[in-house]
Amino acid sequence: MYKLTDRMLQNLEANLRRFHELFQGGRCQAWQLEELIAKAIRSDFNKNEKVLWKGNGHDIGADILINDNVEIQIKSGKIEKGCLVLSGHRLGRFKENLERITEFLDKSSYMIIAVPYYTEDDQRGQSYNYQLCYFDTQFLRLGDFRKWKKEPDKKGREKEGYFAENEHGVRLSLHPSMSWQIWWRIPMDIIPENNKTRIVKII
Repeated sequence: MYKLTDRMLQNLEANLRRFHELFQGGRCQAWQLEELIAKAIRSDFNKNEKVLWKGNGHDIGADILINDNVEIQIKSGKIEKGCLVLSGHRLGRFKENLERITEFLDKSSYMIIAVPYYTEDDQRGQSYNYQLCYFDTQFLRLGDFRKWKKEPDKKGREKEGYFAENEHGVRLSLHPSMSWQIWWRIPMDIIPENNKTRIVKII
């Protein structure tokens, strides 16, 4: 499992501080985090190593490629009721074919660095809090497309989209109104503690 070194984390924290000094509009977005994390990785590399930032967003492939063999996707996300909530690819290209959608999701092999964020208010003002979570896509795979189901809402009406849960307790959902975007709810307790890096608190 690839992880940022202490020097990389220091570089990332310094750049996040600069970001919040310049902008008052809220969190550093995923596409901005991609570039900042790529810069942070380069800060502790020698000249014989290389880091490629691809800037793909929700497109196919990894956002950052390290030395041609480490593929990383950066996701922002949020922590909600003990779960890390992440969004992923838009899958409308598969024409509602749940089997093909599942095959596509399950073949992903890159690792993920998720950077959930929240704000806090205290006597010193508002603080911006970022945490890094490392894991690979095995936690996000479904395995069997027949697990996708429709679900009723509280009034018994059918919810939009499809829902499923994998063997790790991760809840997957597909949203047709969002171009069939995939979302995951990952229980924080399935991510090992040593794969959760300290929170960066910026006041």
